[in-house]
Amino acid sequence: MSPVVIFSKSYCPYSKKLKNLLQNSYEITPQPTIVELDLHKNGVELQKYIGEVSGRKTVPNLFVAGQSRGGCDEMVELHSDNKLLKKLQLWGSGNVKVSKVNAPSNS
Repeated sequence: MSPVVIFSKSYCPYSKKLKNLLQNSYEITPQPTIVELDLHKNGVELQKYIGEVSGRKTVPNLFVAGQSRGGCDEMVELHSDNKLLKKLQLWGSGNVKVSKVNAPSNS
């Protein structure tokens, strides 16, 4: 399993927003593992456990190196402030390679 795990629900707009942000704006190796709690056979129990260990009962919940790092709003804010790349690299402790995907040029 990847050191980067996104606990999500397939129908949740905030989960979709976070997954799109990470997948379209960053190259993360190894690729994040996405756990769709609403589709997982033990999703209810998993979400309860994740809430207990992280203090965050809502989705999405981004874990890096076994620690909850926040949800959609926190990651969007870090991205907007150009701080998310450095945070992901720091949190990954050398076990995750992260780079920013270059925006396509209009030329």
